[in-house]
Amino acid sequence: MSKKTVILIVEWCIAILFVFLFFRGYNPYMGSLTPTKAHELSERSYHYGPSKIVKVVPFGGNTTVYLGVYKEWFSSDTVIKRGLGWHPGGGVGGVWIDSSKPLTYSWSVSERDKKLTLAQFYGYVSDPEITTVVLYTETDSVDNKEARTLSTMSQEINEDRMFLFIWNDKDLNSHWKSIQGLDQEGKVVYEEKFN
Repeated sequence: MSKKTVILIVEWCIAILFVFLFFRGYNPYMGSLTPTKAHELSERSYHYGPSKIVKVVPFGGNTTVYLGVYKEWFSSDTVIKRGLGWHPGGGVGGVWIDSSKPLTYSWSVSERDKKLTLAQFYGYVSDPEITTVVLYTETDSVDNKEARTLSTMSQEINEDRMFLFIWNDKDLNSHWKSIQGLDQEGKVVYEEKFN
């Protein structure tokens, strides 16, 4: 066999391997073809799940959050689009649902790039009386560092019992003040204040 033939065979083998990996759905350099595939691979690599996806929340065009439940755990897994593919972004590990509490929550803040600091506050509601969750935040003023603005975010709770508050915290520098659980009539049945 000539040297040119051997080189041609090696080149074709590499090309076939690349095409196989690409159409399999994941290439470590290019990522996954879809955000859902990246989420599934993220869980598999963490040895968690597969979780039951209860909400898919796209954010800003290049980020997708998957809220899921696995046994007695909930998670908020983030996948990010870089280039042509989707890659794991964090949050794949689950948080244990403490059913002795009206709601269990967690949060994450991660700087994605110069324009995006992704802030998430998410959780699972165990108390069937709670139909709405409200998060109170305080934000530093851009002009006056002493002045702060109080804002609220609320979300109705449906049959999946999960909630997610998500925002870009790049210039806001938010501070969580409290979280409340409201009943159907709007009465506070649960409140926790943060430092």
